[in-house]
Order: sequence, then C-alpha cells, then structure tokens
Amino acid sequence: MIVTYDRLLRAEWTKLRSLRSSGWTMVAMVVSSIALGTLLCAVVAAHWSSASAADRASWDPTNQSLVGTIFGQLAVAVFGVLAVTGEYASGTIRASVAAVPKRTPLLVAKAAVYGGVALVSGEIVSLISFFIGQRIFQGRVPYATFGQPGVARAVLLAGVYLALICLIAMALGVVLRHTAGAITAIVALLLVLPAITAALPTSFQNSVGRFLPEQIGGGSMGAVVPEPHALGPWVGTAVLAGYALVAMLLAGRMLARRDV
Repeated sequence: MIVTYDRLLRAEWTKLRSLRSSGWTMVAMVVSSIALGTLLCAVVAAHWSSASAADRASWDPTNQSLVGTIFGQLAVAVFGVLAVTGEYASGTIRASVAAVPKRTPLLVAKAAVYGGVALVSGEIVSLISFFIGQRIFQGRVPYATFGQPGVARAVLLAGVYLALICLIAMALGVVLRHTAGAITAIVALLLVLPAITAALPTSFQNSVGRFLPEQIGGGSMGAVVPEPHALGPWVGTAVLAGYALVAMLLAGRMLARRDV
C-alpha cells in the first residue's frame, strides 16, 4: 500500500478523535479562555470608574477581551505535547514509523492535523471572547467594534498564536519523548522565562523580552499601536512562526535519525 499524505492525514485525524485526552484538553482550552476572559472583562468594567488616567489612556478593549487566550495557551500546549508523547507512552509510535519509514511525512501530517485543529479552535475562541467582552463593555467603558482598525487583525492573530504554540509544543514532545518533561519545558518557556525577564533591568526586557512568545502573543492581540520597544503584530507573529518552523525542523531531524 502506497502511503500518501491523504491517508496520513486521515490516520492522524482518527488518532485525534480516538484520544479522549486530546478532546478534553481542547475543551479545557475553549472553556478556560472564554470563561477567564469574560471574568476579567467584567472585573475591569466594574472598576472602570476608579481607573487611573494612565490606564484610561492606554485602554485597549480588544486586547482586554482576548486576554483569556493567554491562559488558554497552556491547554493548547498540552494538546500539542500529547499529540506526540501519547504515542510514545502507548507504544503506537513504533507502528506509525513502521508504516511511514521516512518519518518526515508522518510529522508533517501530525502537525497539519493538530495544528489545524488548534487554529480553528483558537479562532472560534478569539471571536467569541471578543464579542462577549465588547458586550460587557458597552455602556460602561469604551468598547471596540469589529470594523475598527486593527480589531479584525488582533482577533485573527490570537488564533494563529495558539496554533503556533501548539506546533512548538509538538516539537518539544518529539525532542523529549516524555509528557511531563515536554509540558515542563513549554510551561517554562511560556510562563517562567517571562517572569524571570520581568525581574531584570528594563533595558534587558526591552531588548530581549520582546522576543519571548508571551510578549509576542500579547502584542499581536492588541488593536492599538504597540509600545516603541515591542515587535509589531505581524513582525512578532512572523518571529513566532520562525520559532515553530525551526522547532519542527529540529524535531523532524531527531525523529528521522534516532530509534523510537
């Protein structure tokens, strides 16, 4: 039987649907992103009257409504890790690489399916979060509409950000081949490293911190002009896409060269 990408995609889709952990992880991503975003929007709206002049001047209702996706990134990262390490844990990876000896097409198909699901789910979450957030803001604080400059782009890039985090997590899963280790690594990248950077001098934060995924994600989800030291939304997303590409290339090389 000739192994084609069409068959590989269908096989990966079947694996995804058959794994309960993957389905529940995506449910957690959707629920946590929307719920936390809604809660934070309600809190901000309730305390708007006591907001400082500086907070009002920098107010970005679009970014605020999408803040829940920053929490959802952890769930989508776990989703990406489990896409790979689940097979290593169950031993089915041996059957997979036996069916696809070159291995690279296997990784490409897995990235396409899981990354695609993360992208679609992320776009749905960002759209719902945006409209719920603006509904909460109406009549209480300045709000945004979808047709305003930068709003549609911010909503779009929020979903793209989650998909790219999923791919980076998948690559870590291939490299480490261990669920706990890969999850620890991606959490360190998304949460621990930004916290460490925030404790360092401002000059270091401005020059290095802006290249961290968390900073890129936050910047790409805003409709207002970013701070001078921050990467622009499209530039930042391109940088993050570069991270994902390099990570997947490294993962593909290691998958092809070592025993499973």
